[in-house]
Amino acid sequence: MEHEQGTAASIIIPLRAQEIEQREILRLNRLLETIPAGFEVIIVDDGSEPVVRQHIRHIVQQRTLQGQVVRGIYLRTRHRRFSLARARNRGARVARSPVVIFHDVDFLALTDVYWRLLAHIREVELATRPERFFCVPVAFLTEEGTEHFLENFEASQEAWCFRKRQNHPHERMNFLVQGSSCIVTNRDDLLAMGGHDEGFKGHGAEDFELLHRLSCLYPIAPRPPEYTRNMGSGPITEYRGFRAYFALYGEECRQEGCTLVHLWHPKRTEKGYYRHKQNFKRLQMVMDKSTTSTYGSRPQIDPRKLLEAH
Repeated sequence: MEHEQGTAASIIIPLRAQEIEQREILRLNRLLETIPAGFEVIIVDDGSEPVVRQHIRHIVQQRTLQGQVVRGIYLRTRHRRFSLARARNRGARVARSPVVIFHDVDFLALTDVYWRLLAHIREVELATRPERFFCVPVAFLTEEGTEHFLENFEASQEAWCFRKRQNHPHERMNFLVQGSSCIVTNRDDLLAMGGHDEGFKGHGAEDFELLHRLSCLYPIAPRPPEYTRNMGSGPITEYRGFRAYFALYGEECRQEGCTLVHLWHPKRTEKGYYRHKQNFKRLQMVMDKSTTSTYGSRPQIDPRKLLEAH
């Protein structure tokens, strides 16, 4: 059932940019041209420069006049480290749809893929069944793969089929992540459990921590051996470690043809953006503490206090 304002799900897109012509803004415009009706789009500007913030306001106004359901959230965090966890939480709190989707600005797919995603959300009745949360698989493209994808994208053609893993050309894709940060979940349930842990700064592991708590509540299968071990982002060759477990939450969506791509970009140079070492250490501590509790129970932490403290 759709929300009273006509949107079945809210897509939350965090970003921070220094210039109007920056890659993130160009990709945001492409996304807004691609995402169809049926979605509310929430742009969370986590501390962009004032000129960029004003530009995003203009984009939101223009899209709204065109009938698209788009909203901008502007955080006064320019002098703080960029935080995906913080931005995603703010977006979820203001969302007006019963389902939220965490969507990076570098993700993309044809409009048809978003229609299939919307159909899948309705099919699993996520608006009323929080236990059916899932991940949208994301194929991380190489520079060559990005060029090839965009050529086909501009012609409204899918570059290749994502329904079979064997169809991925290795020279065009670095890896496929099924248990991705593109988490699709019931909004009320997410807020009740506190959203993302804002103790994770910058980029890295904050999505795995949320998936860990969600999977504790709604287990999809017995956990694999060495569940707390990070096996790396390469192909999953054995059922071992948390990445293999979380990948199960994207399997059904992949089979429905709902895979997104992550467009290639040079490694970001902002100081403090990548905090993989610190964040994965924090993730390990969280997992070690909570995996000793009864299987399937809520972890023995209260993340709602994190939201209240920020």
